[in-house]
Amino acid sequence: MLKSTIKVNAEREGALTLLKESCHNAPYKVIHYGSRHLHEHLELIMMSSSPGIMDGDEIDIEVNVHEDARLKLFTQSFNRLHPMEKGAVQRTNVLVRKGGIYKFIPHPITPFANSIFRTVNEIHVDEHANLIWGDIIASGRVHSGESFQFTRLHSITKVYSGKKLVLFDNQLLEPGNQPFDSILFYERYTHQATLIYVSPYAAELKAELDEILTAQYEEFTFGFTQCAPNAVMIRALGNEGVMLYDWLSAMGQLCWEFTVHKQEEEQAKLETEQAPAPEAEEAAPVAEKQTKRSSAKRTKKDATAKGSAKKAKAMPEAPAQQDLEEVLAEVVAEK
Repeated sequence: MLKSTIKVNAEREGALTLLKESCHNAPYKVIHYGSRHLHEHLELIMMSSSPGIMDGDEIDIEVNVHEDARLKLFTQSFNRLHPMEKGAVQRTNVLVRKGGIYKFIPHPITPFANSIFRTVNEIHVDEHANLIWGDIIASGRVHSGESFQFTRLHSITKVYSGKKLVLFDNQLLEPGNQPFDSILFYERYTHQATLIYVSPYAAELKAELDEILTAQYEEFTFGFTQCAPNAVMIRALGNEGVMLYDWLSAMGQLCWEFTVHKQEEEQAKLETEQAPAPEAEEAAPVAEKQTKRSSAKRTKKDATAKGSAKKAKAMPEAPAQQDLEEVLAEVVAEK
């Protein structure tokens, strides 16, 4: 029996998202995924030296994504649930602040025969923040003949946007008490994948998915819906955990790139709208300099004019109302 804690704190500094605080204890640890200088966003991987979750284990995970920070959190391998008598529990709390992006798509949960597991995810997202959250639940060790042989698996996910509950996914699986075959639970597939996208761009993403996801696959089936004004859910059923994980990861990356593009688009628009103000301020000193130069030139001209006034008196004045053509005509006539 182990009590494990994992804490991650991601903050934005300039163009980069940095790991400001990380706390973990055995058998878990969190490290940078690849080179920390390769991306402007932060990529971390959660690793474990344990063969899986054992009876009585308690895991508490806390993730804070601060304003404008961008975090991708990965997992090392499948989350294996070993046979249990009392059960194990995992609690996850996530906070994503304004402008932040958090993407988490873990490997599938694989419950062994007689395993008991409860996972509770509570996620708070600012109205102007973005969440890409996934999970995959397998029916068990299918190739070992342990499909739906676990005792109990209860998964609860609550997502709040601006302190308002926008999504509540509550799945209780008890193969011993539920007639899986007669009600076509999982539609005779062995794996279920879920992707949740909560963002101010959810409606626009849904419109894009309507154009992209137009055909079903032979290997698995899926569906998607806009379950709230700022939330989209995709759910898929298949028989291969790795295939579903790869597909869900690809969909998550699509959501990530779409979100980053929309944020950059808004930032460019904002900069364009604000651009004239600084230019006007910079133009003011230039105008003052030009005024001073013009005044100096006028003063110099006035002085020159006064000095030449006497000479001007001796010269006949040019006719004020005559055209240039008339003057030229008179000159020709005199000749």
